[in-house]
Amino acid sequence: MKKHEVHTIVEKAGFSSMKEKLTEKVEHFLNEKANAGYEIISVNFTYYEAAELVAFITICR
Repeated sequence: MKKHEVHTIVEKAGFSSMKEKLTEKVEHFLNEKANAGYEIISVNFTYYEAAELVAFITICR
């Protein structure tokens, strides 16, 4: 039976750099988990009140 985990990564910053910073955080997180043997199920992005960019990541082992 697979064990699923959901992670949330949030970036609060000026709009122009928000996407790049979150992209780097998500890329680092995904590489770390993939190297640890996790399967990446999904990655979704959304804005929250135009002040935060949020990534929802589902992984399983």
